[in-house]
Amino acid sequence: MEELSAPTQIPSKSSPLSETIASFRDASRKLVREWGFLRSVFAESCLSPGAVHCLIEIGDARDDASLRSASNLGAELRVSQAELERIVSELVGAGCIVAVDGGDTVGGDIAYTLTPTGAQTLGAVNAYAEDQVSRSLAVVSPGSVADITAAFRVYTAALERIRGDRDIKVHAGYFPGLISSSVQMHMDYYHTRIGWGREFETGLSTTLASLVGRLDNPLNQAWCAVETLPSSNTAQREQKIIGTIFIDGEIPSRPGSARLRAFIVDGSARGLGLGRKLVGVAMAFVKQSGFKECRLTTMRSLGAARKLYEAAGFVEIAEVQKVIWGQEVGELEYVWKAETV
Repeated sequence: MEELSAPTQIPSKSSPLSETIASFRDASRKLVREWGFLRSVFAESCLSPGAVHCLIEIGDARDDASLRSASNLGAELRVSQAELERIVSELVGAGCIVAVDGGDTVGGDIAYTLTPTGAQTLGAVNAYAEDQVSRSLAVVSPGSVADITAAFRVYTAALERIRGDRDIKVHAGYFPGLISSSVQMHMDYYHTRIGWGREFETGLSTTLASLVGRLDNPLNQAWCAVETLPSSNTAQREQKIIGTIFIDGEIPSRPGSARLRAFIVDGSARGLGLGRKLVGVAMAFVKQSGFKECRLTTMRSLGAARKLYEAAGFVEIAEVQKVIWGQEVGELEYVWKAETV
């Protein structure tokens, strides 16, 4: 396991770097507001900003004149599977796109194409965007147009580079901050969506603390995805845990059974395939350790996570409505069973 490097030094508020960062953030926030990304609908359409961008991608398909595969859309839009499903559902509901058999064109994947309504909506969106750019450039000096274009290209290229070059490694075993980072990611996700609060935080903390305290037992294991953040000072690069998963192999009531716990990926890292990687390493451990079965609990609403579990061989065996951490939810029980020879 790699050692943690020294903490990154935070630039003082008066340093040139701090002033540059503040200037970039201020300009970016204003762009988001002026472009209209904070509104419920975008570009004078009936669609959300995410749906408009998806519509543009489908209309601008380069692999075929009229098709865009589902997997390609997720990669282009940089969104999770669950978010892509929401966006596609919105566009289908608005009558803008339809699902078709992609065939050999998109490798047999599900594909989407514009309907006449979608083509008309896309035309209106493009006209709105072109008018917005034209009117904006009309109020700046002619010599600034090339500078603005160049600046956008450089900044966009830099953002794409750090997204594609993210330094993320999966570590097995204890890693500093493992418990607190996992709890924080769970709170960030579940508090806003379900309302779980103090009871959930204290209960999860206690469960994970107990499990981490038992990692000396070879039946138990933990993994965390650690990102080394970019910095101009390589000696002081900060490391951040952006995903966790645990296997508890000490289930007194079920000898030979393991339980998958606390699987979570930080919002900033969803859509990178990190969840699939974490589930993969955890299940490889389960198989190598000779467990007869592995169980987990989840919820119907967690569609992206359930697809990962099912792809790993888990099947749903029960659903119970119950009060968990003060909120009534539908809890699903999943099980994976080892193949018998």
